[in-house]
Formats: sequence, structure tokens, C-alpha cells
Amino acid sequence: MLRKALERVLELPAVYDLNQLIGQPTVRRYTQLIAEEVPLTAETSVLDLGCGTGATRQIIPGRYCGIDINPDYIAAAKRIRSGGEFIAMDATKLTFPDASFDQVISVATTHHLDGGQLQAMALEALRVVRAGGAFHIIDAILPVNPRDRAKEMFFRMDRGRFPRKLEDLVAVVSGVAGVARTRVLNGPMHDVAYVKVVRAGAIA
Repeated sequence: MLRKALERVLELPAVYDLNQLIGQPTVRRYTQLIAEEVPLTAETSVLDLGCGTGATRQIIPGRYCGIDINPDYIAAAKRIRSGGEFIAMDATKLTFPDASFDQVISVATTHHLDGGQLQAMALEALRVVRAGGAFHIIDAILPVNPRDRAKEMFFRMDRGRFPRKLEDLVAVVSGVAGVARTRVLNGPMHDVAYVKVVRAGAIA
């Protein structure tokens, strides 16, 4: 009961934003991986799956569209962000036509999805990304060092019910798509992974 009550509180946009502020060491690693791994120009169109209240909009120079299943997050994003489009939508059931975006990203979302949902999101992302683009997953993972119990305990306190090791994240995604590249940044609160996802059989 206590966990469910806490999860309901964390669904509030203001609490979500406070949580992002507290987690700045991890957020900075998310931002670094986007800057270094996702090809972005002023002409690049980007779809952000699980955008929350839209903070990633600030580092995307081109056309930005953020979707989230929580309509309250989307309403908050529309109020406080400019220059982007925000839509309440399920990332496993996108309504966009095929090949609608140059790149697709997902930041801090996979640990909220079970294996089937994660695979469905990957397939939808690859459906809506144009040829030459990719689906870029960036998320916290269980500590690379298995002896780092404190960091693991902290991550397992998150409302996301599916924290994974990097190899487990890759294994789930590899069931339906190709994984072209992985990278990990260690951090004081979380280790953060980058996974470049391409169509099965595609050459990176």
C-alpha cells in the first residue's frame, strides 16, 4: 500500500520535476550521452518516447516531439516548454506513420517497462524512424560492479519495477531488433547505459 501511494505521488508533474532535480548527477549523464551519441542538427527531427515533462527538449536543436503515457506530464510540458510538440500516447502503440522521424530516443523509460512492452516500444520506434536513423535508448542500469550494493538498493527504490543490468537490457531488445552499439557511464547515483538499436539485420 505504501509503495502504491508513493507511486501515485511520483506521478504528479511537480514531484517528477523535483525528482529530476535531485537526480542531477544521473541527468547530466543522460544529457552527455545524447550529445555524444545521437546525431543532431537544426534539421534533425526527433521523437522522444517517455518524455515526462519534456526536459530533454532543451537540448534538441531541431524539430522535437515528445510523447508520454501520463497526460498530466504532457499538460505540464505544454505549459513550461517551448518549441516542441507534446502528445499523450503509449510508446508501445504509436499513431505516427512509418518513417516519420530522423531519430528516436528514449530516456529513463525502459526500467518502467516489462520485456514485452520494451520489445513493442523498440519495434514501434524502428517503424517510425527513417532509413539511416536509429532508436537510441538511454537509461539507468543496475550497477556494473555487483559489489556496489548501495547503488543497487537506491535504484531498486525507484518506482520503475524493471531495473536491468546492461546485458539484460540488450538481451530483451535483441529479441526483436539489432543492437549496434552500447556504452556505459558510471555515476555516483546510477550507472547509465546507451544502447543504439537498429532494424534486425541492419549494418550499423
